[in-house]
Amino acid sequence: MDHETLFTASKWTILKHLEKGPASPLELSNECETSIANISQQLRLLEMAGLVTSERISNRDKGKPRILYSLAGDLSYMIATTGDFVEKKVVQLSARNKAVMKIWFYPDEQLRYTLEKAFWKLEQHLDKLNTIRIDADESAVTFYLDWKHKPVEIKPFTVTHAGTTRQVIVSTDAPPGDLYVLHTHTMRGRQ
Repeated sequence: MDHETLFTASKWTILKHLEKGPASPLELSNECETSIANISQQLRLLEMAGLVTSERISNRDKGKPRILYSLAGDLSYMIATTGDFVEKKVVQLSARNKAVMKIWFYPDEQLRYTLEKAFWKLEQHLDKLNTIRIDADESAVTFYLDWKHKPVEIKPFTVTHAGTTRQVIVSTDAPPGDLYVLHTHTMRGRQ
């Protein structure tokens, strides 16, 4: 199935809601403010394309969900158009690929190079980390690491790009509040 036709507003909204975790058609219809019939039809198309999966729940209580839908996995639909290369495909993403993609989507374009270079120093520890969160400004980038076990000390370093040098600090003491999540070790399933 060609994936291009799947990325309409309604299907995209469903995928964005499933990003938060598994959901039933009823939950999705409430979130998307549309009928269950419409959601069910969209979910069937997304499942046929391999973007979502369904799990039947053994629940006989009236009003309780019987089927839960989830994102099928870590996938990216990529379209590349450059002067000498044009291609499109669905790609299975590793934990490293996902972090790099999140860097490419980081809102401040001026910081992406620094984030990518710094991540290359951290990626050897990816399997030992629960999360990597970042806080960045014009002069410094701080990577907050939540280790699964004993932390590894990573000394501060600098990254220079286009005449700008930024300090990169690695810490385990994350401040409260929302930080940009670069990596999360996730376990799939309903929370």
